[in-house]
Amino acid sequence: MGAFRDAYEEFQKANTEVLGISIDPWPAAGIFVKNLKLPFPMLSDWPQNEVIKAYDVWHPERYIARRSTFVIDKEGIIRGVIESETDMTIHSRDSLRIVQELEAGRT
Repeated sequence: MGAFRDAYEEFQKANTEVLGISIDPWPAAGIFVKNLKLPFPMLSDWPQNEVIKAYDVWHPERYIARRSTFVIDKEGIIRGVIESETDMTIHSRDSLRIVQELEAGRT
């Protein structure tokens, strides 16, 4: 998530809202936000995990979600899915590229 924090101004320039979501309870997500100094909201999907199930990133046998980023446009259409379990820089970089392309197409 630090990669999204570091690129946050670029996301704002692309007229994009960044949201994080975690299966951790809200208090843990809040500590995560504070420790990483995230400038965007971190939502909690605990305890029902409805969002991660709806986006098909849930691993019930391990009680975790795959690390996935969804780029969703203003009409609610998924325009990109980025997956990497180990490198959040890929998530941030590829997401930013997609939103910049979407924003350029609007002007």
